[in-house]
Amino acid sequence: MNLAFYVREDELSKQVEQQLKQLLRTNNYVIDETSPEVVITIGGDGTFLRACHHYLAIIDQITFIGIHTGTLGFFADYDETNFMLLLDLLNSKKLKPSKYPLLEAHITYVDHKEVVYAINEIRLENPFHTLICNVEIDGSHLEKFRGNGLSVSGVLGSSGYNRSLGGAIIDNTLDVLQLSEIAAIQSNAYRSLGSSLVLNSTRVISVSGEIKDAIIGYDHLHLPPNNKQIVNVTFKKSARSVSLMHYNRHTLIDTIRRAFVID
Repeated sequence: MNLAFYVREDELSKQVEQQLKQLLRTNNYVIDETSPEVVITIGGDGTFLRACHHYLAIIDQITFIGIHTGTLGFFADYDETNFMLLLDLLNSKKLKPSKYPLLEAHITYVDHKEVVYAINEIRLENPFHTLICNVEIDGSHLEKFRGNGLSVSGVLGSSGYNRSLGGAIIDNTLDVLQLSEIAAIQSNAYRSLGSSLVLNSTRVISVSGEIKDAIIGYDHLHLPPNNKQIVNVTFKKSARSVSLMHYNRHTLIDTIRRAFVID
């Protein structure tokens, strides 16, 4: 089994990496950064997201295992006190990861199209002036939105930026999309839904209108400005997915409680 590491640049993360690499090499595992079957991320949720985008071209062929070296994360279930358990897990050859679909956005410009993929969310936003756009679900008009932007998240992203927008945290056993508004204008003159909308993952969300200067952000990334006007953006669940090994002693409810409830 070929393994790779993706590690945050701090002293503790590097120490854990060196200890685990030595242990794995002693047990005849091969470290292969080019075509790994398993990628071990050491850091936090941000490290996991960066690893996913680093290996996006072969993401369907990889199982990710996360070790957190900071606060408890949603993607990094192991920590520096129990990472030695990974050897038993790998030796058992019984990796049964949870599989989560990626998000996908098709951006239509005046002269070409682009596609981006995300783990957490994809955002259409303009921090400089108001976006005025038409929002359609499966071809049916939902609203004319005015505000800073819109965010579409999947199950994995529901506890991230989506939560900061007032969206719901979604049970990770469900298969849904969530549309959340960013700084919507709500007045007697202008009105939009004003809340997050949870949709079946088969739905397709389409946005058009006065969005030519909008920015496309996805996870920690964004498309660079290219002086091309955006005409339409379509959001949907991707056929591609990410596989993640969870530590079986941590439940989703445990993680939510530790992340957001306990001081």
